[in-house]
Amino acid sequence: MKATCARIIAEMLSALGTERIYGIIGTSNVAFVDTLFDLREKIRFISCRHEQVAASMADAEGRLTGKPGVALVHSGPGACNALISLANAYKDCSPMILLTGAVKKKLRGCDGMLELDHCALFSGLCKGTFRIESAEMAADILREAWKRSLSGAKGPVLIEVPEDIWGEETEFKLNLSNVEPEKPDAPSAETVKAVIDRLKNAKFPLILSGGGVAYSKSETMLIELVHKLQIPVITTGNGRGTIREDDALCFGRVGFGGGNNIADSAFENCDVLLCLGAGLSDMTTYEFTLIPQKANITVVNISRESISPLSPECSLIQCDVRDFLRIALEFANSPVPGALSRWNDVLSQARSEWNMLLEAGKRPGQNGVSPGLLAEKISETYPENIILSVGAGMHLLYPMAYIKCVKPLTFISAVNFGSMGFGFAASMTASLIHPDTISIAILGDGDFMMTMQDLETAVREKIPIKTFIFNDGMYRVLNFRQRIQFGGRIYGTEHGNPDFAEIATAFGATGFRIARDSEIEEVLIESLKTEGPVVVDALIDRDNVPPFNIQASLKMSLQ
Repeated sequence: MKATCARIIAEMLSALGTERIYGIIGTSNVAFVDTLFDLREKIRFISCRHEQVAASMADAEGRLTGKPGVALVHSGPGACNALISLANAYKDCSPMILLTGAVKKKLRGCDGMLELDHCALFSGLCKGTFRIESAEMAADILREAWKRSLSGAKGPVLIEVPEDIWGEETEFKLNLSNVEPEKPDAPSAETVKAVIDRLKNAKFPLILSGGGVAYSKSETMLIELVHKLQIPVITTGNGRGTIREDDALCFGRVGFGGGNNIADSAFENCDVLLCLGAGLSDMTTYEFTLIPQKANITVVNISRESISPLSPECSLIQCDVRDFLRIALEFANSPVPGALSRWNDVLSQARSEWNMLLEAGKRPGQNGVSPGLLAEKISETYPENIILSVGAGMHLLYPMAYIKCVKPLTFISAVNFGSMGFGFAASMTASLIHPDTISIAILGDGDFMMTMQDLETAVREKIPIKTFIFNDGMYRVLNFRQRIQFGGRIYGTEHGNPDFAEIATAFGATGFRIARDSEIEEVLIESLKTEGPVVVDALIDRDNVPPFNIQASLKMSLQ
């Protein structure tokens, strides 16, 4: 049968399992949106108010489903607005497809309005960039783009379609062959056994669990392995929840931007380290200022790029972490004698220090709400199986410390690029994918201000997210550094804010405001009962210091 380029792309995406496309309409893509009207019972088009939000929603779709999320943007300015989100997806290995319109073929090279070489601009942030020059190319390019997004370390791809090609017709027969991702061979049993033997013979064995374990859905095998061997686990930000954080074998998140003293100390003092689905990044190592001094290190990851040039010496086993764990379980027949008790003795001081920081972080607020207490009360009031997303900034240290993850992919953060403006969008996607699970965004006021226009999207699309704004009227990470590092010379980090509860009401959502600790419990109970989008504006004590490894963070900042 004959079909337009737009119809070919839409039908193939639907057949591949795409249920939602996030985007903004423009003259260069309106023909594709018109096609989506015909397929609206199969694919839901979520019209957003900014391309960064649309692309971040697609990024979150990729993380949570394991299939490429899809975003649609207008040529030129619209595509540029999505750059930050593509960078997030690339750094966090999230599969997604950015569909962008382009100027008509005859106008290419005329330097006219909306013209941009999208493929060149996005090449450093994508696993592949493609241009469809004719309808005949559409099916082959989409199959290759889908496969490329999922092969090896997952990531974003870009497909550019000129405005006048969407409506071009060609013969079409649905064919989904050759879309399965490429993957490296499984490691040999001998290779895996050698790694497990090193762990068994170690005095202080340790496993680092990363996003690769979550993305490959191999957390059950990880948990079985560590319980058989009685070896503790630390996690990266994307690896949170691959083992329950209340498990005695879980020492928590390691590294900058949310690591705790216990996990950091274990990382520094291990003698054999097995990294599963994670490398030794600048985040994990506080920019390579905190590294295991005498450890034998093995990295099991699907990508060679997981080993930084600044990483300590380590061995790489390039494979799917799921294949490694499947084989490893064959050799995990007995616990490592005394390993956990030795670790508990060595980490007693770090544990004591961390507990003191936790207590300090939730002391009563002197000039506003205690952010540590608020985070703890959110954890106590809401069910444990929430999906939590955060922005970038000091606010994220509170949910890191006080809200435990019990499942993988229930803590969503743009952890490896560190951009603001991701958390609110990701929370909306989480709610759409898992409508029976409460989706919470904990954001700083600066972060929320960058995407709050899409509160209208949440209201219009009836997305019942709960957004908590830790409102301190500043970019607090930088304000904190100005106080500590630059003699209190405060400049460019303090701002005024509107009443976010009133803003929420104006958009048609429900808004609450918390100004003192005594109001926390009542508002949390009301927010939990309220249907539809909710915004809680918490005026936090800006002098409160969140729990984090102060010594390691200062050492990193000064070197």
